[in-house]
Amino acid sequence: MELASITKEKNSIHGIITATKHFDFVQSLEFLDSSGANDRLDMIDTDEAILKRPMLIDDIPYMVMLEAVEQLKLKVTIQAQDDDELPDEAALQYAADWAGHRFWLFVDMDAVCDALAVDDYGKLIVDTSFPMRPANYPSAWEALLISVNHAQVFPGLAKTLDNNLAEVFGMKGIFEGETYYLTPRPFDLLRANPDELRGMKFSRQKADYLTTIPNTVLDEAPMYHFEAMREIDGQEVVKTLKKLRGVGEWTSQNVAMRGLPHLDVFIDEKATRAEIAPFYFRNEDEIDKKNFQEAVAQFAPYRSFACYYAYMRHFGSSSGDER
Repeated sequence: MELASITKEKNSIHGIITATKHFDFVQSLEFLDSSGANDRLDMIDTDEAILKRPMLIDDIPYMVMLEAVEQLKLKVTIQAQDDDELPDEAALQYAADWAGHRFWLFVDMDAVCDALAVDDYGKLIVDTSFPMRPANYPSAWEALLISVNHAQVFPGLAKTLDNNLAEVFGMKGIFEGETYYLTPRPFDLLRANPDELRGMKFSRQKADYLTTIPNTVLDEAPMYHFEAMREIDGQEVVKTLKKLRGVGEWTSQNVAMRGLPHLDVFIDEKATRAEIAPFYFRNEDEIDKKNFQEAVAQFAPYRSFACYYAYMRHFGSSSGDER
C-alpha cells in the first residue's frame, strides 16, 4: 500500500493509505466484529471507525491503529512502547501493507464483480453482497493458532487457551501503562513441551499440534513462507497447509482464504455445498470434492470473494459468521 502525508510525533508515526473504490471501513469493521476473524487483541470501535491492535513488526511490539479519515482513506499510525524510540518509516510501511491484506484494500472490486457475474448464481451473489469486502484474520500464523486452539472447545475455554498461550510464550508490549501479551511466534513455541501445555488446559492432541506445527513451519521455512503463498495457485496452497500435523481440509482452506489471505480459494464444507447445490447439482449427494471445485473454478481468480458472498447469502446476512 502506498503511503502519503507521513508525519512523526514523539513516539509515533502515521501516514495515509487509499483503498480502491467501493470501500466502506465501518462496514468492514462491523464484519470483523461479528466474525471469527477477530481475536483477543483487536480493539474495534465501529462508531469512531477505528481499529487498534498491538502487534510485532520486525520482532518489536508496536500499537497499530487504523482510522477512517475520509472516503476510501485510512490513517495508519504505529506507536512505540512507552519510552521506546520513534518507529521508522519501514515499520509504518509494514503496518500499511498489513492493513491492505487484512481488509483487501488493494483489490479491484469492479474486476471482482466481472469475474463473479459469469452465470446466474454468480450474478445472484453479486447482487446480494457486492461491494462488501470481508475482513480477514490478522495473519496466516494467527489463523493457524486460532484454528488449533478453538477446534471442538467451548468459546470460554478457547479464550482461556488463547490467553494462557500468550501470557506464557508471547512477548509483551506496554502502551500508555497497559500491558498486552502478543500472539506467540513459531519461534516462541519451540520452548513449549506437551506436558506444560496440558497443564495449561490444552488437550493432549492440541499440545501435540502446538509443539509440532511450529517446528515444521520453521524447519521447512521456504515451503511455509506465507507471504509468498499469496502468489501461488490457491489449490496448491491448500495442499501445502494440509501437510501440517492436525490441519485438515477445512482448516487448510480457511487459513489460506482468510489467513494469508489468498484471493482464489473457495472453502468446501457443508454450508457452501448446501448453498451452491441447487444451482449446479440436482442434490447435495452428487457433490464430491472434485466436482465441487470444478463448479466454483469459474469464479477464478476471485474465488475467495465468491465464497464469502456464498456464505453471506446462505446465512442470510452480511456478517460473515459462517461457522
